[in-house]
Amino acid sequence: MPGTSHLSSRVFHIRKENDNIPYMEYMTSELVREWIDRAGINASIAARRAGVSASTLHRILTDQVDPSIGTLREIAIGCGVDLSLTSGILSDWRAAATARSMFEEGYVVAKNDIADWEPRLTRLAEGDNPVEIVSAAARASAPLHRDGATWCTGTMTVGTVASAGDASGGRWALSGAAGLYLSDTGEPTPAITILWCDDPRSVSQLLAASAVRTTDRIDRTTLAVVRGEPELFAGSFTRGLTRYAAPIQIIIDCLSLGGDVAKDAREEAMTW
Repeated sequence: MPGTSHLSSRVFHIRKENDNIPYMEYMTSELVREWIDRAGINASIAARRAGVSASTLHRILTDQVDPSIGTLREIAIGCGVDLSLTSGILSDWRAAATARSMFEEGYVVAKNDIADWEPRLTRLAEGDNPVEIVSAAARASAPLHRDGATWCTGTMTVGTVASAGDASGGRWALSGAAGLYLSDTGEPTPAITILWCDDPRSVSQLLAASAVRTTDRIDRTTLAVVRGEPELFAGSFTRGLTRYAAPIQIIIDCLSLGGDVAKDAREEAMTW
């Protein structure tokens, strides 16, 4: 992604007006450059309209500084764009990826993606205890709340879930409760299981064809279908006909779920 050379640059999750696609990620520089281009003006005019110096805008466009929200809004207004902010449950894949890079030998992820998260996890864990760092990563990654995730309810076998993942034609791996307990294909899917995949919409349609119902209530959720970043599938393994995420990814995901699954995952992590 352009503009990722500066490690502290902010990443925004943006849903454009009248756009029904999931949130997309933009670097600050990409966002501002798009505003300027859409307004049909140059950087000098944009800087004057926003009341900032040309050099400041240049540093924003080249990811040398992280502008304040106030400055960003002035730039947006100068380009005829409004900027609004909403808060929600934190669900950032980089948190889990950072924990994996710290404790999983051979796991590779772009340094630009995780640089900000290494010190964050240490602060959130209040130290360098590996179990606490992994727990902090779990809380911050929160896959159930990832944009575009589909929650499914009812009874379905692990084999049904695995078949949908396989039939999608993309990458997939089971995690969460099914990964922790390594359930057999003929067994009911334990709550909450996570099906990581490349294309949640396609997998969800395949599950629907097998009479798997969706829900908007987390307390009724048996399975969550979530899009995984390419790095997530590293270290996945196969048991029988079922593909599972890497063990540390399973632990992170289970810790994010709370309840007995999280308790069991924490006990497992403490033996490593």
